Amino acid sequence: MKRTGLLAASLVSGAACAQSGVTLYGVADVGVEYVNHVRSANGSNSVVRMQPGNQSGSRFGIRVVEDLGANWRAIARLENGTNLDTGTLANGTGSTQRLFGRSAYVGIESPYGAVTLGRQDAPIYDFAKTYDLLGVSARYSITSMDSVFAQRIDNSAKYFGQFGGLTVETSYSTGWDAGYGGEVPGAPKAGRQIGGQLGYTSGNSGVAIVYDQTQGSTVASQDWANKNLAVGATTAFGAAKFVAGYRWNRSQYGGANGATMLASTQRTDMYWLQGSYNFTSAFSLTGGAFYTNNRDNAQDPWLFIALADYALSKRTDLYLTAAYARNRSGSALAVGSGNTVQPGQNQTGVLLGMRHKF
Repeated sequence: MKRTGLLAASLVSGAACAQSGVTLYGVADVGVEYVNHVRSANGSNSVVRMQPGNQSGSRFGIRVVEDLGANWRAIARLENGTNLDTGTLANGTGSTQRLFGRSAYVGIESPYGAVTLGRQDAPIYDFAKTYDLLGVSARYSITSMDSVFAQRIDNSAKYFGQFGGLTVETSYSTGWDAGYGGEVPGAPKAGRQIGGQLGYTSGNSGVAIVYDQTQGSTVASQDWANKNLAVGATTAFGAAKFVAGYRWNRSQYGGANGATMLASTQRTDMYWLQGSYNFTSAFSLTGGAFYTNNRDNAQDPWLFIALADYALSKRTDLYLTAAYARNRSGSALAVGSGNTVQPGQNQTGVLLGMRHKF
């Protein structure tokens, strides 16, 4: 890793180095994927293709800290997302292409916590980093069940504090995704996001609860709301680690032609259980099962994932991951991001790849 200055620690409240400096860092991750029953113009077919950003999104970042004295620091981060298969920008949505789509923020860190402004990870994303042993990866993880667990928020203010084993986090956005709108004069709810997390760790165990709510991003849809509440627990015994979680969702949508009235409500419950085991310092296995109960119909899919990871060095690893989506009563859950499947059809995906961190 190329560095300017003396910073060698991550910018997390209570953990950052007191010295000033700049860190340049990155990840390169790409693999080859096989998936069956992919929806196509003539039904469904299998496909073999290159996939970028599988276990970690490929990126290049700049992390900055300036010591202000008395344990106060100015902090900033600019982090670009890149599709390694084509060299194009990642993390764009709607009509927005982002140069620094993963992170772009500045703030102040002190013994009382950190306050940051800009584009950054939502608290529900920070929650998933601990309570998804599959790394909240783009290909085959908790995000296959619900992409809200990988949510980043534009135009946001965020507080993060750690006090012993207690973690407190809140966020508020005036326009959570600039690609779809928000920050509309005369529409105070449009594009708003609120979130918060409360967690506690002791030894090898931890628990947390997190809430996230986003509003529709236009005048007509500002009363639409997507609400999520999740709880998680984790513990470790020697080389083994386990996670269990639950997510409640209530989504309210408008009527035809963007009508403001709430015409429908979708309610789902999601459950997951995961385990991992480090056989050696270089080789580990991780597995997980996910289930969604749709309260409004019988479309209740299952997802099963297994991951084998082998470290060639401290910075380079090879991985093999497989996923199986079992769809029921017309559900159409695909195994991962970028995949589609015909309603009611099951799907299997296998991915072999390589990741390098620098």
